[in-house]
Amino acid sequence: MQYTDMVIEAFDAELERTANKGRIGRFKVRVERSPAGEMSLEQATLVEYDDKDLQVALRKLEGRTLDQAGLVTLGRTLAMLLLPPQAEGDAISPRELFRTSLQLVGPDAGLRLRLRLPLQLAVLPWEYAYADRAGGGDGMDGFLALDPRVSIVRHEALAASANVPLVEGDLKLVVALASAGGPPLDLAQERANLEDALDGQPGITPIFLDDATLDEVQQQIPGAAGFHFAGHGVFTRDMAAVPGTYTGVGSLALDDGEIPAERLGINLRGNGVRLAVLGGCETGRRDGVNVWSGIAPALVKAEVPAVVANQYAILDASAVAFSRQFYQALVGGLSIERAVAAGRIAAYNADPNGRDWGVPVLYMRAGDGRLFSGAADGGVRRQAQTDAEADVRLRVKEVAAGGEVLGAEVREMLSGRLAVRLTVTGTVYGKVTGAKFGRLGGGNTRIDMDVDTVGPGGRVSGGKFDVIG
Repeated sequence: MQYTDMVIEAFDAELERTANKGRIGRFKVRVERSPAGEMSLEQATLVEYDDKDLQVALRKLEGRTLDQAGLVTLGRTLAMLLLPPQAEGDAISPRELFRTSLQLVGPDAGLRLRLRLPLQLAVLPWEYAYADRAGGGDGMDGFLALDPRVSIVRHEALAASANVPLVEGDLKLVVALASAGGPPLDLAQERANLEDALDGQPGITPIFLDDATLDEVQQQIPGAAGFHFAGHGVFTRDMAAVPGTYTGVGSLALDDGEIPAERLGINLRGNGVRLAVLGGCETGRRDGVNVWSGIAPALVKAEVPAVVANQYAILDASAVAFSRQFYQALVGGLSIERAVAAGRIAAYNADPNGRDWGVPVLYMRAGDGRLFSGAADGGVRRQAQTDAEADVRLRVKEVAAGGEVLGAEVREMLSGRLAVRLTVTGTVYGKVTGAKFGRLGGGNTRIDMDVDTVGPGGRVSGGKFDVIG
């Protein structure tokens, strides 16, 4: 899947204290570039929000006390800020440009939301943004990050080229495991799970470092295209002058001590590392004041093209599921964005009632997310591509007369797998179709339909095919 940039820029962020000790946040947001057009600085939309209410919701998100309804509410708030709809008097809006851009790139391509944010806003978990579907409802399908056609990418401004050469052949991956710096971790199980995901997958050559030290990483990292850390990330923080933001330093807890982000970046730089996956808790957290104080942004500063890191603690089962699907997609030669999407869906399937699918954050300056060609063996590469499953889930309450709901529209499918689950909790008076194919020439499809009631004039179809074979 090829992704096209939609560059979203926010600026002029400020917090204003109110008479009742509240805080009102405001900033301007515009679409700098997209398939559907752009917005000038003068056309930027001004948005406002209650910062105290937002901080309360974020603490609940981090503490796993938000139920699905609360998660959807938070997601709608984030989407209203990032992609505000058209207001009275506005000629254009980010929300309309987003919807139109998604239509223009087509059903078999993706849209990369490349976020350029001021420090105060970079700390927010935009990966949970929620945009209501045309059919309505409060289902999980509204979360943008769970749609493989939408990639949310953090972009850091840097005076360096965003284009990097493609890494050919099998991927050498240095895996550092360390349990220092926090609660005990079952790294034996973590290694076993990673071995199942990596060693059993041709096309990746993993080098495991148990109880890893910085010296061992230094010895093994030359020639490696990827670096994976499993352990604790540490963010030492103090309250900053701006409410809700912090100053601090991010570190990785290796066996010989906490390694500051800047030092880690120096050790990875210049060794051909294209990707760093930081499996430690809080490795994606940042202080909102110093852009490079978090671990992930520090690696981007060291010109690592792509970094995946966690902004909150993540359950082991979710982390393992994410890693397995993520690396399999890379073996297939798929882009970083598509690999992250596959990992998110796997994490969601591992814990459907949780929030771990939104924990990974993708930082990427590379103009093209395809950084690896995939396994050198063509058969291995094609098999991995086939195993990269598209998973579409839609949930609506009711389909009115004249209304239409389509789970997935595929122009051409020659290989791979597509899974669609479409749920209607009310009555169908219009038309519901699980999937529509222009041409179905191969691959595996599974369409599950769960419809409560079909009313007068209602029509329900699992799939429609223009051409088969």
